[in-house]
Amino acid sequence: MRSNDVPASVTLLVRPMPVGPRNAIDRLRSHDRLESIVRMRAAVRALDDVDVSGWDDSALTEHLEEISQTLCELDAQVARVADAVRARGFRIAEPLAA
Repeated sequence: MRSNDVPASVTLLVRPMPVGPRNAIDRLRSHDRLESIVRMRAAVRALDDVDVSGWDDSALTEHLEEISQTLCELDAQVARVADAVRARGFRIAEPLAA
């Protein structure tokens, strides 16, 4: 066969695309996303343990400035994450009650 002759048939080997992340960067990003959700859920669980209804008025008054600052920071962070989700065109909906 001469070098400019085209073979009669050519067989192509096609491999299926792998399922899941294709490389280490994708795996890291996926891990970071899952870790972010875990951290948000941990924050919710931590707040479940907070109950100021049993505090007397003097204790509440004593810590009111710190409580207020912390609640404002929490509110700002929740709003930031929610706004970022909404900015992508997604809706945040409350889960249906069981």
